[in-house]
Amino acid sequence: MSNMSIHQAITNQRGFYEGGKYTEANKNFWNANSEFEETASLDRNVMRARARHLAANNAIMNNIDGAILDNVVGTGIRLQSRTNIKNLDDEIESRFEIWATSPALCDSTGRLNFYDMQRVILQTRMVDGEIYIYKRITKEGLKLQLIEADALDDGGIDQGIEINPDGSVKGYRFKVKDKNGYYSSKTITIASRHIINYHSTTRATQYRGVSEYAQAIVDIKNFSAFQTATVQSALAKANIAYTVEGDMSINNNGLDKTSRIKEVNGIAVHYLKIGEKINKLAGDSATADYKDFSESTIRLIATARRISFELAFRDYSRVNFASSRASLAQDNKRFDVDQKSLVNYILNDIYYTWMLTEIMRGTIKIPIAKFLSDHIPYTRKRWVFPPKTFVDPLKEVNAIEKEIALNMTTETDVCAMRGNDFRDVIARKVEEQEIKDELGYEEEMVVEDKGDVKEVRELLMRVHDLLSELEER
Repeated sequence: MSNMSIHQAITNQRGFYEGGKYTEANKNFWNANSEFEETASLDRNVMRARARHLAANNAIMNNIDGAILDNVVGTGIRLQSRTNIKNLDDEIESRFEIWATSPALCDSTGRLNFYDMQRVILQTRMVDGEIYIYKRITKEGLKLQLIEADALDDGGIDQGIEINPDGSVKGYRFKVKDKNGYYSSKTITIASRHIINYHSTTRATQYRGVSEYAQAIVDIKNFSAFQTATVQSALAKANIAYTVEGDMSINNNGLDKTSRIKEVNGIAVHYLKIGEKINKLAGDSATADYKDFSESTIRLIATARRISFELAFRDYSRVNFASSRASLAQDNKRFDVDQKSLVNYILNDIYYTWMLTEIMRGTIKIPIAKFLSDHIPYTRKRWVFPPKTFVDPLKEVNAIEKEIALNMTTETDVCAMRGNDFRDVIARKVEEQEIKDELGYEEEMVVEDKGDVKEVRELLMRVHDLLSELEER
């Protein structure tokens, strides 16, 4: 045997990399190398069904989804136009707000407004792994139709997505419902430019999404089973506190066969037969371990969903300010990623289509030729997200003041964190000051008493002297 063949034999048997060894412990690894869709198509529909069940029935998953939705979308991500063209920003914002808040205008089914759609879109992406948004141009303007993955004609080898030779998507093939509301054998293909296929992409060969519950499905199922068994065990122990042990060798003749039960001071007493003795049931170890098992499992689930244990379980009792702040900072980074994803793949696309539609309808007075040749000046905007939460607002404000002083952030960014626009805040402050001046309102100087009465008195004396000098002048 040559040196090369010996080396190959040793390598095949032992493996050069530890992670590549074939052992009893890792023999159940999935060792197939294939494109994403070839691998994911085997389990995608099953995981989607299981995820939907957990989302509807499991309080932990429901709470995690709610926390993500409240922080990423809140009551809606809103538009602020920034064309810097006089009167155009106000016109665009007012018209977009009318469209966004009216289900009859923005939803092809007339059921949801645009801000409710944002929550549904993100929720569906998390649970189902994907959602399709059909941008329908009508005489009344742009209308959106949300389509779930079940409607995709994924029975063929292409999974319902028609792909061009260069890898780009040509169109999406959807099943058509019959008059009874069931999917029929008929299909319709919609060009890709009319469809937003929204999912999280992790591989270059990926065209569809998978449920974001994937890594947590087994853990949450095990937890639910353990929880059910623990509750049932506790109920059984609560109802049966004692057992009767009898000597079967004793003749039953002459014994009490009525199994008499009497009540003494509200407590049922069972009269034993000859040869029987009573034993108390031992405690249930599963009940004793429930808290530790629950906490460790929820930590695994929270990790799989990329969210902190404290936010997932709403338990901040064992963390201090520093650790809470660090944990919340990581959660906020996770929320930022989802917000940017919604902006880049959903909101910007929909806003551009809405603008183009309104210009063509003549409701927004911008020359169509100018918009098509260079739409950037007319589509400059800012999306306002829900305000970020803070562990200790006072400490956060002090920290923000120092960051602004050190040029580590700006007042504009701080306002954005609060869900506000800096220009709007300043405009409102100017308006408030004008109202105060008009009404002759003067703010009183407030001196914070920190316990040093002498310093406070000296400060008041200096103020009095200053006012006296001004009067003399």
